[in-house]
Amino acid sequence: MSHPLCGASRYVSRILGVLLCGAALTVCGPGQRVALADSNGYKLSPGDAVSFDLLDDADVPVTLTVTSDGDVQFPLVGSLNVAGLTIDQLREKLRSTYISRDIIKDPKIALNITTFRPIFVLGEVKNPGSFTYTPGLTVEQAIGLAGGTQTDQTNPADRVVARARLRGDIDGAEAEIVHEALYAARLQAQLQGKAKVDVKDVPEIARNYVQNASIRSVIEIEQKILDTDLSTSKSQVDILSQGIAEAESGLVILSQLEATQKEVVDSNQADFVRVDSLRKRALNTIAEWLRAKTSLSDEKARLLEILAQMSTSRRELGNLKLALAKLQADRVKDILEKLQERDVAIKKLIAQRNSSEEQFYLMAATTGQQMLPNSKISFSYQIRRVVNGNKQSLEAQTTTEVLPGDALLVAIIGM
Repeated sequence: MSHPLCGASRYVSRILGVLLCGAALTVCGPGQRVALADSNGYKLSPGDAVSFDLLDDADVPVTLTVTSDGDVQFPLVGSLNVAGLTIDQLREKLRSTYISRDIIKDPKIALNITTFRPIFVLGEVKNPGSFTYTPGLTVEQAIGLAGGTQTDQTNPADRVVARARLRGDIDGAEAEIVHEALYAARLQAQLQGKAKVDVKDVPEIARNYVQNASIRSVIEIEQKILDTDLSTSKSQVDILSQGIAEAESGLVILSQLEATQKEVVDSNQADFVRVDSLRKRALNTIAEWLRAKTSLSDEKARLLEILAQMSTSRRELGNLKLALAKLQADRVKDILEKLQERDVAIKKLIAQRNSSEEQFYLMAATTGQQMLPNSKISFSYQIRRVVNGNKQSLEAQTTTEVLPGDALLVAIIGM
């Protein structure tokens, strides 16, 4: 990411981001509101997404997701652990990092929460699963997101279908993890100049998924991509290297021509001096003097042409060497950026997979009763919440407020 200073008008228009970047959530008790105005309360957790922007540059803001490890990949500084930090604390941590690493002397950072980690509604609801959190969401509203409670139309087959869907989500996430992991292994092979994709280069976080999966077809595809990349890269390097070699050979020839031409100029200079001396004594004709002078001028002109051609050739040689260095540097940069993207994608997929698995087992654990038609059904609501790393179970009412990451369990307790 580049960091040229922007104009005053752009700075003024975007300084609002600094004023708004403190608009994080404040998480209060179960029956309280969640306020957007207080930047000192809400602590970031896996699943949250933040909008990040450096006001010092011309790039647009980016949205970054907190991974299952509590990390976020920030531009220029890489992975930082943000779990448990408020927006203000994270902004100060980012500023300190940019300054301590001599990246930006006085960074202006706009930071805001754009998406909160989802809530989960499970049990006796029509469409159990994960849902997007919005501030002020109550138990009643969360149940509405899940299609409402199961009533006298409760069908055991619906729960089977929901569990099958979650099972499919888990399997799909695992397949994507394997794909991203082998993609990363291929990128490592490109970076290290290897001719084969090696499973040992798979990121450690994804190795268990790769070991337990059938990866032959995926490796074959990644190997073909690697072969094509190595061939293309080699061709580009060879073309530029050949051009450099030819330019260097041309400079050698021009250097030889320069030395020869200097000798010719020196010879013509000596001849002109002799003819000029004779002319001053009237021992030759003006025509002979003019021929000697013209010959000397012509040879000097040829020498200048050779010197100009040498200058052009040196400039072309420098451009070719610069192009080769840029080609290699851009390739390494592109590979490193893609490796970073794979790391983020794998962590996000693992988080999604674990979330689906948790829903799967929670759904299996929540059982209800078969209800008779036209029966008046009563429900119980329980919120499962993680506070400071500890899991808590809280009895709730329909008006109780749900917080990001909560799992709401709805159960039938009677008629």
